[in-house]
Amino acid sequence: MLILAASAHAHAEGRPAFGGGAIGSLLGEPASLDPVAARTHAEIEVVGLVFDTLYQVRADGAVTPHLAAGAPQVSPDGLHATIAIRPGVVFHDGSALTPKDVAASLDRLAKSDAGWLLAPVARIDADPTSITITLAAPTPELALYLAQPQSAITPNGAAQKKNPIGSGPFRVTSLDRKRQRLALVAFDQHFAGRPYLDELELRWYTSGDEEARRYEIGDTQLSLRGQAVFAGHQPKYATDELESPATVLVYVGFGRAHAAALASADFRNALSLALARSGFTAVGTGERVEPAVDPVPVELGGTAVDGVARTGDLDAAKAALARAAKSVPSVSGLKLEVTVDMSRPDDREIAERVVRALDKLGITATIASVDAPQLAERISKGTLDLYIGQLPLVTAAPGLAWASAFEAGGDAWARRALAGGSIDPAQAKAQFAKALPIVPLYFRALRVYHRSDLRGLGFDGIARLGFADLFAFGAPRRHP
Repeated sequence: MLILAASAHAHAEGRPAFGGGAIGSLLGEPASLDPVAARTHAEIEVVGLVFDTLYQVRADGAVTPHLAAGAPQVSPDGLHATIAIRPGVVFHDGSALTPKDVAASLDRLAKSDAGWLLAPVARIDADPTSITITLAAPTPELALYLAQPQSAITPNGAAQKKNPIGSGPFRVTSLDRKRQRLALVAFDQHFAGRPYLDELELRWYTSGDEEARRYEIGDTQLSLRGQAVFAGHQPKYATDELESPATVLVYVGFGRAHAAALASADFRNALSLALARSGFTAVGTGERVEPAVDPVPVELGGTAVDGVARTGDLDAAKAALARAAKSVPSVSGLKLEVTVDMSRPDDREIAERVVRALDKLGITATIASVDAPQLAERISKGTLDLYIGQLPLVTAAPGLAWASAFEAGGDAWARRALAGGSIDPAQAKAQFAKALPIVPLYFRALRVYHRSDLRGLGFDGIARLGFADLFAFGAPRRHP
């Protein structure tokens, strides 16, 4: 099991006090605030602040009850699971969270693009105190499925847009895409306890240097770049840093603008072989980068990157492209576009390396930068060629980790396998190599710089920052 960094819980920090606010960063712009639509790290971060799930994944990988009052009570045949819902929980609008809300939310998830998470679920029923899930096959990891951000509970299971209503520790007061910031305030009635901070503002940037400058002058209190850009001198305030495990997968995804060519496994393999993955270690501002050829870390059964993958194998890549051209003549003379999210500045540098790899294969490609909602829409509709994608590892279960990669590539193989209750990681690995629904590039860590007078910050079991545990301690200290 992959163990994530232990959370530095606020209650162990001495004398935490309520009040104050903080300005921090997201790893890009959230394209949506709706839990069902959460895909990127920025989106699962926000979902975790605004909404609650039935279960949570702790920093040590253990799954514990949250909105659920206890573990699922499973029938002897393994086909029925009853989950008691914690009483007294309220949404941000003051309405009670009931088992009907839970059942409706999970039913909407099951019918969505993220429905693979509930592939074994045949039916969900609610009574006044609990829900009962009827399963098509025994599902030992059901609680883990119900800990994923996409399974968060909304009123009546309704989709959430600009002004979302959840039951989480913070509620949204404004989303300003033009000014690139999301404002939240503490929810006093959160069943698990009110956050220490009164206010939290999260920003995203189209320039990594801008984020670092804002932190260096004291305009923000947390940064994902911080002083790394300012080698040789310190930011205005004393700074601590925290790094997560490398669990955010960066990959090349495929649209359907040139459907026949882009769907060819030989074409995708040619691109993968042409890439020199060692070059990706220079991307970013010092966070840990681990090149990857599989969409799961080595600790979960992924293949270790060898010397060939680090440097690329152009001869093998050209041979794979030649095989693709035999069955798809349009591969020859392709002119492609690589689309990137402008709120993730590193993605353009990644795209440039992909363009160079394609050029070695005789394929011309250009780069297009769009905002996060546009990229999400184009991916959903398939109206693009290639894109640089981001997939957070939100589970330490190998089967689910493989499944998330298949789904990111629009491949239904894992969904069909999960309908039987679980996935065999060995089969998933073999099928992934055969179809290559996405081309993994590397896993990256999150390196967070924060003011030393802010304490309690840590990562949960799916590498989200614990903003609800963050508190201001003492007066800000300047460097001498």
